[in-house]
Amino acid sequence: MKRLLIATMVLLTVWFTCLPVSAQFSSGLNSNNKIGKNPVRYASTGAFSDGRGVWIEWKTEIELKNLGFYVYRVVGEERELVSSGLISGAYLQAAEEKITAGSYSFFDRFGNVDSVYVIESFNASGQKHYSNLIETQTVEDLTTIAGTSSEQLDIQASNARTSVSGSESILPADLALEVESSRLVPDPTAQRWVATQPGLKISVKSEGVYRVSRADLQSNGFDVNAPSERWQLYANGVEQAIIIGANGSYVEFYGKGINTLESETQVYFLLVGTQNGKRIGTSVRRRIGGSVTSSSYSQSFYKKERLSYSQNLLNGDEENFYGTPFNDTVQATINFNLSGVDFSSTVASLDVAVLGIVSVPHQVRVFINNVEIGTLSGSGFDPMTRRFDFPTANLREGANSVKFVGVNGANDISAFNNLSVKFARRYQVEQNRLSFHVPNYQASSVGGFTSANIRVFDTTNPDSPTLINNLIVDQSNGSFRVQLPSNRGRVLYAVEDSGFMTPASIVRNTPSTLSTSGNSGDLIIISHKDFMVQAEEWAAYRRTQGYVVKVVDIEDVFDEFNYGIVKSDSIRTFLNYAKTSWQNVPEYVLLIGDATFDPKNYLGSNNANFVPTKLVDTVYTETSSDETLADFNDDGLAEIAVGRIPARTSAVVSLLLQKTIAFEVTAQGLSRGVLFASDLPNGYDFAGLSDRLCSQLSNNNLCVRVNRALPNANSVLVGEMNTGRFIVNYSGHGNVGGWATSAFFSNSHADQLTNGANKLSLYTLLTCLNGYYIGSTDSLTDALLKNQNGGAAAAWASSGLTTPDVQEIMATRFYNQLAVGNTPRLGDLIKDAKTTINFGRDVRLSWGLLGDPLLKVR
Repeated sequence: MKRLLIATMVLLTVWFTCLPVSAQFSSGLNSNNKIGKNPVRYASTGAFSDGRGVWIEWKTEIELKNLGFYVYRVVGEERELVSSGLISGAYLQAAEEKITAGSYSFFDRFGNVDSVYVIESFNASGQKHYSNLIETQTVEDLTTIAGTSSEQLDIQASNARTSVSGSESILPADLALEVESSRLVPDPTAQRWVATQPGLKISVKSEGVYRVSRADLQSNGFDVNAPSERWQLYANGVEQAIIIGANGSYVEFYGKGINTLESETQVYFLLVGTQNGKRIGTSVRRRIGGSVTSSSYSQSFYKKERLSYSQNLLNGDEENFYGTPFNDTVQATINFNLSGVDFSSTVASLDVAVLGIVSVPHQVRVFINNVEIGTLSGSGFDPMTRRFDFPTANLREGANSVKFVGVNGANDISAFNNLSVKFARRYQVEQNRLSFHVPNYQASSVGGFTSANIRVFDTTNPDSPTLINNLIVDQSNGSFRVQLPSNRGRVLYAVEDSGFMTPASIVRNTPSTLSTSGNSGDLIIISHKDFMVQAEEWAAYRRTQGYVVKVVDIEDVFDEFNYGIVKSDSIRTFLNYAKTSWQNVPEYVLLIGDATFDPKNYLGSNNANFVPTKLVDTVYTETSSDETLADFNDDGLAEIAVGRIPARTSAVVSLLLQKTIAFEVTAQGLSRGVLFASDLPNGYDFAGLSDRLCSQLSNNNLCVRVNRALPNANSVLVGEMNTGRFIVNYSGHGNVGGWATSAFFSNSHADQLTNGANKLSLYTLLTCLNGYYIGSTDSLTDALLKNQNGGAAAAWASSGLTTPDVQEIMATRFYNQLAVGNTPRLGDLIKDAKTTINFGRDVRLSWGLLGDPLLKVR
């Protein structure tokens, strides 16, 4: 976290060149929102409903040290909290005390046309402030306001996973070593063969014994009439042992989920092999040793909260999500349930992780079930962790809680991240299943089953579990238990028939052969399955120009290069393979589909990870980097020119294809002129930067300049854009949704451009965050691209925070080579321009093309 402290200090200086803009909106200020009284001044607030939930949105003009917002529904004299967590404000997004402008939204799936709302802001001094009341307006279709239907918003909200919890056995050292040494190494070569075979992909998210019926196999396209002895199951390229029911009536297997930055879903491939498949064998557990009985085993219960996201956390491969914030007056109480607590064991422990979210010293009191067990401390944005030992008597069977309270005043604000309770747990099942371990040479019994149909699997070797078949089942106090005689310590899984798990999904595997050298393509188009028709149309257009094009389903990339598991790095592995092994070496890659900072849908509002991007730590923020997906030597420079179509619908893909074609047909080159928009000289001479870029062109008369200081700067700027200049460049302060101030240019202006299909422009945006397309709201580049009446054919912009001096070096080369005219394709111009940056890796990583890298510009 030392990098984060350094970055925060540097950001105070850098932000002068990347100051967030204020978006322009139609409604006026709330009358009581004076900056002296309220550190958040609203530009607009609104609530809208088509009768199926309510979309609440608000825009800010100024935020002072604002951590974020809570949304309340007003019911009579009471306020009911409807947002699950703090909606991150400017301070958590940019670590800056004052910014101008922000754009926020929330969907209340239980609201209606009569609902009334109020927004609460929470600042870094620990103060709370409220907006005016917001009454809901009725609309015919919420898509016109939110860009997404109320049905889809409801699905996303209902699938939100704002907390993650689970349990796992704490194995003794010798048993843990045996488990680890028995794991088979993932086999990428075998997996690439698996991906070529027809069959099923069965996805699971948690540990358990799974049963898939013959009917489910058949309905999803599996050849159930093939000899069942040849049915095979693979995970990570390794064959798994399974059980096949009589006459192929079902398949059973022991499965486990995963926990990576981008996925929690393990994928199992079921296929028909050329030889007999691996089956779960049987074993017996005979009594070896004494008569000592173990009454419990060591278990860890964990809980994580994922309520909010911050770009500020520079923590490498750790998630940038956190939970409930707290200080000395606003407490964070984390509730959870424990079962089977063995109170005869005297000591339990609690591991906690808390994150400082303001740059002050922190001290936190920690309570378990209202009994204080100690404090932890830290400073600034550093994580705070500590283990507390306490009497097991402090725990409860059933409902428990851990409470956090700040000590150093209202501005000592931290946020809960995760906790883990370690305790002795009795051998008692939950929902007729239990994963547990038994110690060396001690007997035990597992109880609480609802019937005698109990099976116990030895899962010490998780790839090859065995079924223990000589165990005694008896009845005690109205339930059933299974007796385990003393023997070697083992990891076990017990399940009654009703405790079988159901897969998260079952889908057909379409065979693919990307990992063969016979493939070729000058251009690779990687698309989500929802956009494959449009991807093929794009390919057909490029083929008419003589390019060899390979269209790839992103699922095939996951299948062949990451065992079917979603991971952005698999795109990089695939592209590297194609670059080094295919007959025709690819020089361009087009990604068709949006990506997101929230691939696990923690927040319930951004589940659009169609083609994932790589999230990277730059000097100032975590941000997206499509460039990294084709950077094979880690120098920040892609070896293949990369572009993306940030679409969530096929209609948007079709629109951008038509824009691409129209631009190339009617481009007319630099003769259409270049519009150089610039900001005031606040920290950098942006007008001078525009002049220097103009000087790279062959004719200064081609340049049109609009500075923010001009009278009626916005109308002049929009007017020039609507004439259809060949290129529009902006230099100055910026944010996700616009430039400089509400009076200059923002998303609302981009939506209203009318330059038409025959006068589309290429946008080069020398500012910060305009290219941050992975957020829950559209970036400026999104708005420019999706405008159906004009706007942009492509945009080159940054997804992060960088400095204008480095930007200028890159842009100078870009405009120089554009004028020379020897590089006709946009992707090649961008690659070349980035080679001039020897000390600005962040600019290389975060500057991305939203558009086709084969876009013809000369």
